[in-house]
Amino acid sequence: MAVKARAHRLLLALGLGCAFLAPTSRDRDRLVARATQEAEVVQPTSFSVTVGSFSGSQPEGKVAVITGASAGIGLSTVEGLARSGIYGTIVMAGRDSAKHQEAMESLREKLSALARPVELRFLELDLASLASVRSFEAEFRQLKKPLHTLLLNAGVMALPERQQTADGYEYQFGVNHLGHFLLCNLLLDALHNSGGSSDPSRVIVLSSSAHQFPSKLLKGDLTDLQSFEYAPWTAYGQSKLANLMFAYELDRRLRERGLRVVANAVHPGVVNTELFRHAGGKASGFLNQLTKPVLPYVMKSPADGAKTSVLLATEDLGKLSGRYWQDGRPTASVDFDPASNLPAPAQALLPFPKLTSYDPAVWGELWEESELLVGLRSEDVRCL
Repeated sequence: MAVKARAHRLLLALGLGCAFLAPTSRDRDRLVARATQEAEVVQPTSFSVTVGSFSGSQPEGKVAVITGASAGIGLSTVEGLARSGIYGTIVMAGRDSAKHQEAMESLREKLSALARPVELRFLELDLASLASVRSFEAEFRQLKKPLHTLLLNAGVMALPERQQTADGYEYQFGVNHLGHFLLCNLLLDALHNSGGSSDPSRVIVLSSSAHQFPSKLLKGDLTDLQSFEYAPWTAYGQSKLANLMFAYELDRRLRERGLRVVANAVHPGVVNTELFRHAGGKASGFLNQLTKPVLPYVMKSPADGAKTSVLLATEDLGKLSGRYWQDGRPTASVDFDPASNLPAPAQALLPFPKLTSYDPAVWGELWEESELLVGLRSEDVRCL
């Protein structure tokens, strides 16, 4: 199947076809979308501030890129990296330049006593636009900096109505998985070149225990990745499962090729952030106001939610690879399997008789499908 998929992509790239590999209408739509995105020119905005108490010294240390860093877990992760004394430059990638500037100024005030200066740099990135992802990669390379850590932190959750990205994909799957999938592949050579045998570069993927929510992907079925049968939490869970499977498959490919990069997935916990603004569906506004006073008592703070990401980015434990992490330690990405203790006749009646995140065949299929959806070319990935 993998060989056939590769041959299919080659034929599509050459504009060829044959009886058993003829491009489908979906393939043609993808090619049109790819050509359109490559024709677009997106000029990212970039600015930086330096935090810490220093007298003219230049920031020195590792370089990290983090998505979704203007608030919540992402902003707390930036603070943790800056306080570690390991990072000299932290690139905060996101859409809203004003919001990021405000966040950076708040960190400059909060971290004014840091002994070592740290550069916080904003680069524009809209994960809902594959053209923006490619523009971000080009802009990052113009900085002429190494890349030691890539934190794929941004996300959206449980949008009440089905929405689409600029490229026509279901919004949660497109932002949470596809945008990050493309970004990581485009920057993989920078990560490899910056890593060492004793201190590899690190890819940290924010997943969620919501990956266990019943979905077709959880059964190994890739036919509804775009959630045309839309249910907010099902689509969210499926996107988080895609994050997890991406981390597992990335680890497998990195090991296979001997690259100096490790990859891990993280469940940060149930954290009190903006991510929950749609959690109540169409009644979200009312429910948010109703529950806001009690959330700090029943949810983690953003600082607590960021702890595992910071640990993986700064400690020796982060040199491990291919794990699913929660509360500072690796754990099993155990899926809820309602059929496990039932007799076979009863199992056959269940809508989800087998659920697993540990199927390498599905990891590979999802990877190849993601390559097609984002228009990833062999020349884009200089390591795999």
